[in-house]
This record gives sequence, structure tokens and C-alpha cells, in this order.
Amino acid sequence: MAEAKGRAGIVGGGIGGLAAAIALRAAGWEVVVYECAPQFTEVGAGIVLAANALNALDLLGVGEAVRAGTLPDRRGFARNDRGRVLVDARISDFTGGVVALHRADLIAILAAAVPADCVRTGTRVIDVHADGRVETATGADPYDLVVGADGVNSVVRSRLWPRERPVQRTGIAAWRWVLDLPAPDPVGVILGRHGEAGVVPIAGDRTYVFTAGRPGISDLDYFTDWPDPLPELIAVTDRSTVVTDELLEIDVPRHLWNGRVALIGDAAHAMRPTLGQGAGMALEDAVTLAACAPDLAHYSAARRSRVARMSFLSKHGTRMTSPGSATLAALRDAAFLAIPNKVSVAMFRSHSRRILEGWKPPQSAA
Repeated sequence: MAEAKGRAGIVGGGIGGLAAAIALRAAGWEVVVYECAPQFTEVGAGIVLAANALNALDLLGVGEAVRAGTLPDRRGFARNDRGRVLVDARISDFTGGVVALHRADLIAILAAAVPADCVRTGTRVIDVHADGRVETATGADPYDLVVGADGVNSVVRSRLWPRERPVQRTGIAAWRWVLDLPAPDPVGVILGRHGEAGVVPIAGDRTYVFTAGRPGISDLDYFTDWPDPLPELIAVTDRSTVVTDELLEIDVPRHLWNGRVALIGDAAHAMRPTLGQGAGMALEDAVTLAACAPDLAHYSAARRSRVARMSFLSKHGTRMTSPGSATLAALRDAAFLAIPNKVSVAMFRSHSRRILEGWKPPQSAA
């Protein structure tokens, strides 16, 4: 590593925080990662990494390790909640890539690329200052750069962006889990009136299942009469292993920096998982920040419009996946069925190229 440009304190040891640590170290920074959990454990469920996320992981030097989980491409359907096929495509047509794995596996790959002496696990950050000071129970440490990567309930954002709108509750309940069995056919997404679901094969001959329901849907049993194989997968699930929460979102701040502090990932722009881009945006943030730092105004200018656009599309995409009424769902289905399947597939591919594959990091990061 080149002579250190300065010291960077990273608050949060999730995907964004670890990616930032890797990128900043490669750019010549000395880094310290603060993680409140005592150790990295198997938390969360599955994750699908589209083309832009894989591009960022390549730049971080861990793309090959992640791609070891690449699965053979296979047919994937978009169906309605009565089983009617709306789009018949390949999984890659929807994502621009076919790497899907357990979130914990991605964390493990990223953590292995960060020296252990750079990570302070079991350390909770209680305050952050715009001048670069990070406070914990044992005192305050000064940094030339502080990265807020501490998720949707970010301490960093609450301290230094107090006038921004608070976390927004959507009322949408989500259930996500991983089963230790190969994904049965058919895989893909199911679009309902008041909910949505998906079945995705992931690395290790496992299956990632997700469901989400609008306000009023409070139990996973709502989905037990949906099209196969969802009912069978729910039936064999140990409910204690299901990650259950409410989807939350954040309005993207006007500026992603304040003094020596920058926000990345969910701390800056938590969004609905409609496009599956939470991790992708965090990885893009990390690579871009390392290329721009210490010019945080440049980082903010480079990122804000993209993450704001992705947040907007993720939020309003819910109107298609679960529009909230039978009439709107019928109109959605009719629109899909009116378009020849090959045209729909071409549209998804074009979307992947434009929105997902189209991201290019700053030149200095390459």
C-alpha cells in the first residue's frame, strides 16, 4: 500500500463499510472499522448481485471470489398471484448478472480482504463530529475522513444531518429466508395485488425466498395459497429462521458529506428492495468515495443523482409489483400480456444495460 493519505474511520462493518475499507486502503488510506457486533455472523438472507455490483467488486479485488458462487443461468418467470405467466425469460435478463449468494457469504469475502487489526468489533460509536472525531465508550479518536456506513438507523446521519427527514416507514412487511435445498422450478418473481414474492437459487445448492405484503398483511400465511413452489417452500421452513421486518426508506440528503464526514449505503439512501440494488449502491458508493476522497463534495456530486434516481425507481416500482388493488393489478397484468414476450425480455435487458451495467466508476478508481 502507498504512503498513507490520512486516517479514515469507518462506522459500520456491513457490506458498504467493509467495501469502503478495502477501497480506501487500496487508495492509500489507513483505515479503522468500527463494528458494534462482537463478530461477523450469519445474518440476513440471500442477495442477488447485478452487473454493477460485480463491476464494483472487481475493482475491489474480490470479484473472482464472489463469482465462485455463479450459478448456471436458467429460466425465470414473472407470474401473477394466480400463476399466470407474465414474462418468460432468463434470470440474467432481470438482473444483468446471475451471482446470488447468502449475505453472510459476501460479508465473509469482504471481511477476509480487510486486515483484522483494522477492525474493532464489539465497539459502538456514540457520536461523530464534522471535524472527524469519532466517539466511543473508551474516548474520541480523530480522523481525516469519517465514513458513515452504519445502516438505516445511522448514528452518523442522526448526528450530522439532523434537519433531514427521518427514516420513513412504508408499512410493508417483509419475510426473507434461505433454505438448504436446491431451488425447485419455477423460479422468479410473483406479482400480486397486495404483495409480492420471489424464489431465487443461490450458491451452495440453496434457495433464497422473499415475500412482502402491503399494510394489513401481517403473517407469512398470506402467501400459502400462492402459485407453486412458494407454498411448499413455506411449509418446510422453520419460521424462527425467517428474517421479518418492515421495509424502511430514507430521502436522499441534498449533500452526502458534512465537513470530513461522508455517508454511504443505507445510511445515505436506504431504499425499497424492488430493484435489488441496496448492496449494489453501497458498493458503488465505496469505490467512488475512495476515488474522490478527500474531496467529499466531489463524491457527493458524483453519487447523489444516481442514488436518488435508484431510490425513486425502487419506491415507485412497488406500484407494479404490488399495486394495492385488484383493478390496478388487472391493468398491470393486461399490459404485460399485451406485449409480446420477446419485447418484454428485450425491455428488461435494455433496462439492465442502462441502469445496472451502465455504471462506470471515476477514472481514478480504475
